[in-house]
Amino acid sequence: MRVVSCLLFSVVLLFTIHCSLHTVYADENPFNLMRDDVLSYFKPLEGRIISVSGGNAIADIGAKAQVRTGMRFTVFREGAPFLHPVTKEPLGQLESMIGKAEVKDVGPDTSTMGMLKGDVKVADKIRISETKVRVLFYSGRNVDWGLADSYYRILKDTGRFELIDTAIETDNAADVVAEAKKLNADVVLILSAKGVGGDTVLKQRLFWVDDSVKFAEGESKVAVAFMKELKFGEEFFGPQKGETRLYIDLPFGVRLIASGDIDGDGKAELLMSTGKDVRMYNPEGEPISISEIKGSVSDDHIYLDAMDINGNGRDEVVITFMRSDAVISRIYELKEARFSVLWEGNVFLRRIGNELIAQAYTSGEGYKGSVFAIAWSDGYKMGGNINLPKEVNIYDFVYINEPDGRRLILAYDDAGYLNLYDDKNSRIWRSKEDYGGFLTTFKRSAPSFLVDRGEWSVKDRLSLLNREVFVIKRIPLAGIAKGIGYSKSQIKGLWWTGISMEERAVIEDIPGNILDYTLAGDRLIVLSRPLFGIKLQNILKGENPLGSALYIYSLKGR
Repeated sequence: MRVVSCLLFSVVLLFTIHCSLHTVYADENPFNLMRDDVLSYFKPLEGRIISVSGGNAIADIGAKAQVRTGMRFTVFREGAPFLHPVTKEPLGQLESMIGKAEVKDVGPDTSTMGMLKGDVKVADKIRISETKVRVLFYSGRNVDWGLADSYYRILKDTGRFELIDTAIETDNAADVVAEAKKLNADVVLILSAKGVGGDTVLKQRLFWVDDSVKFAEGESKVAVAFMKELKFGEEFFGPQKGETRLYIDLPFGVRLIASGDIDGDGKAELLMSTGKDVRMYNPEGEPISISEIKGSVSDDHIYLDAMDINGNGRDEVVITFMRSDAVISRIYELKEARFSVLWEGNVFLRRIGNELIAQAYTSGEGYKGSVFAIAWSDGYKMGGNINLPKEVNIYDFVYINEPDGRRLILAYDDAGYLNLYDDKNSRIWRSKEDYGGFLTTFKRSAPSFLVDRGEWSVKDRLSLLNREVFVIKRIPLAGIAKGIGYSKSQIKGLWWTGISMEERAVIEDIPGNILDYTLAGDRLIVLSRPLFGIKLQNILKGENPLGSALYIYSLKGR
């Protein structure tokens, strides 16, 4: 009883101290001041042009509406009335975008604007819309990571910005703006720091990406006391590994993971592949005493999944692997505590939904021909071809079933971007950035080592849950090329609204590199490898430093 009372007292004391410090410095929080300054340039506003002279125009809104010098408005022109299709009553007016205008001077009720593009006229509308602003957030090397991360989160929590990261490392603002153009950002925020009398002074600069113009700059002092409070909060109240439902430090290097009811008991088991062998575990990651699926030393597993193809109440195990210069796929079933091969073929196999599909392989080239179905009818038999866009292969895509019965296709391309195709295989959306590259790649054959014909790859797993598609996002280590090292990884959720693709973070900041994941009921099970694949703490303990980690998250309520 005394231990519990003391522990409770300690927690209350820590919380009280934290709240007291927070109260003392709340009004002096430099992040809030910096955030409000950035937000002020993107306040949703609307007005009209009341006069035009040369390349300038006067608008009917000014300082009273919180207009600031440097703001940029989109200019619209009203067209014909938009009528109700039945009653013919006017519902509004059609608008066409004319150009862009930048605020040069601000009066109490009016603003002088310079036209950046377009031919503006009197009565044209000007607007800053409520659409999220794409901002490349760049933190200089002299900024404390904790400070940068805290400010990043504060900006993100406003809901006004879609923040973009980058792996480049430079002190040249022009290089950062050039990177932002590649990433289709609207604005660049560059954060830098310097020490002044023991305190830290943060400086933020804002640039418009399209013409590299700096439109805002400001400094905020971060007092030593505030820094201490920030570190206190990180230590006692920051995100912990305990946010996962379960964390398992695996004793061997797992590369692929899948789940299914392998033994027919109504509960899902986990399958983990080392690249050559597959072992079975219970949902909490404990090994099950059933013989594993053993491969040869030359096997290289590229795909693992489970599904009940033959309808006997037990999920079969589907494995595709490379052996020398050949592709082999096998379907296994558990019988009397041993795995038996039910089928083998020289094709790629994959589960998608409740279907099993396949595609041919050609040496040195990779995928060949159309993707086709595999059906069960007293044995595994080849079915008809799957209707896919020409450039989409077996491991590239997932179906999204629309409420009206249409089936859309979300697919990776070879550059790592995601593309959405309608039911006629026409592309209707493409992601603005890639998702970090792929782990399993193979060189295409060439007549000479001087000729580089590129690579073919096995794309990351795409999984659908309630019309939300789960996607792996890898963040490369700063200053290092993709595929060499990843500082962290994420699981993103994509949701097609019928008009736009909405993206949300399902799991953020998984250390290192996500290798694979699987859905098991209301659990998301993520397989990760630490930076460079080495567990430094194991080296210090004298243990095997090569391994993987299993994170199990609850998806209840999603």
